[in-house]
Parts: sequence; structure tokens; C-alpha cells
Amino acid sequence: NQVTGKIAQLDFSEKLPIRSQDEIGELSQNINYLSEQMEGYITKLQRDLDKERQLESVRKEFIAGVSHELKTPLAVIRSCLSILRDGIAAEKRDHYFEAMENEVQRMDSLVVNMLDLAKFESGTYRPDMNPFRIDLTISEVCQSLAEQMKGKDLNIDLRLSPWTVIGHEGLVNRVISNFLSNAIRHTPPGKTITVSTDDRGEWVEISAANQGSQILEGDLQKIWTQFYRGEERSSKSGTGLGLSISKEILELHQASYGVENTDDGVRFFFCLRKAK
Repeated sequence: NQVTGKIAQLDFSEKLPIRSQDEIGELSQNINYLSEQMEGYITKLQRDLDKERQLESVRKEFIAGVSHELKTPLAVIRSCLSILRDGIAAEKRDHYFEAMENEVQRMDSLVVNMLDLAKFESGTYRPDMNPFRIDLTISEVCQSLAEQMKGKDLNIDLRLSPWTVIGHEGLVNRVISNFLSNAIRHTPPGKTITVSTDDRGEWVEISAANQGSQILEGDLQKIWTQFYRGEERSSKSGTGLGLSISKEILELHQASYGVENTDDGVRFFFCLRKAK
């Protein structure tokens, strides 16, 4: 009676001793089993509720961030349409159409990234992992970004070894592209971006280091948050989701990752397991 009273108060700390093989012993055993089962269910329910509260908080922040990010392109498009409708500066008609097209592309990229981020955060997506040459993947990304680097007169220093790693090549390609695009945005003209692969035992460390302004110490962890842009490195380009998506992809790979200030800039890095 004492133990079942505690169970009714959701206190599962006490268990009944089994002293006989008769009906009382069987009843005690069943009460103990019931107590263990209820404790397990309630613990799981508590975890689910905590997770749901956390997801609700993230969801609200996400919606607020998206709403904020969409305001600027919509305002630009509305302004351009108003100017075109009123016939003001007709000679700049092509300029306004180009501005609207750029904002539409930005919104399209934002929506695509939002959907991808939701997929990665769902906990149900499992990417296929296969061996691939990380140096070839990095070279492919660098080639795709060559025009951007040339446009800013940036130098690229590749220090790559032919390591074969395990992962989803397409998603890893995206991480490297996000890291390098971020480096390009924050590297002054004429400076250098260094991309390297380093042996870390069972792992290969991939890093992208750029010369330029450092990140405030208080922002080093915050930059992985959706739509977060530090004061010293604020930029209107991009969607504000690149590093958040990279974080989710790397966690899907169970990879360690991080960012740190260097003597003359910033270094982003992550590790992938070597293929056996």
C-alpha cells in the first residue's frame, strides 16, 4: 500500500521485496514491473516535452528570422515596381529589372535553404555514406568559385593530400563551398585563402583559412546560428543559413568542426573519417 501510494504520486524510487512465490509475491513482482514501466514512459515523455519546447523555441526564432530576411528583398522589389509604374528614371529601366531579378533569386535561394535545413534538422534524414577523394572534391569546389575569387583578386593556396574519406560527397561539397564562399566575402582584395588537408590519425582535417578581419570572441559559437551575422563581419550577401546548414551536415556525419581566429584572419575546419 505504501509503495503503490508513492507510485500514484509519480515516485518510483522504492521497490517491493519479493519474499514468497504465492499471490502476494506475484502481486509485488507485477507492481515493481508496473513501476519500472511507468518510470520509463514518463521519463521518455518528459524528454519529448523538453524537446518539443526546444523545437518550438527554435521554430519561433526561425520564423522571425525568415520574416526579417524576406522584408528587404520584398521592399526592394516593391520600390522598383513603384518607380517603373510611375515612369521615373525610364533610362534606368534595365537596372531596376536587374535589381528585382537579383532579389527574386535571393528569395528563391533562401526558401531552398530553409527546406534543406528543415530536412537536416528533422532527425529522420540519413545520407548515404561512401568513400571519396577529398582533395578532388575540394579542387572541384575551388574551380566552381574561381570567377568569384578572380573578381576580388584573391589568391588560393591549396595544400592537399590524396586522402580517401567516408561521407556523402555532395553534402561535403556543400560544406566546403559554404566555407569558401564565406571566406571570399570576408577576404580583402589581394589577400590569400588557404585550403588544406591534414592527417589526424583515423581522421582527415579539412580547413579553410582566410586573411582579413577576425571574428569577435563572443561570436565564434553564435555564427552557426540561423541568420546570425556578427557586427564585425556583417554582410548583406548570402542567406544567413550557409553555416547553419554546414553545421547540420557535419553533425549528420558525426564530424568534429569549429572556427578559430588566426594571427591574420579566420580558420574554419572539420574532420572526416578515413576510408579503410
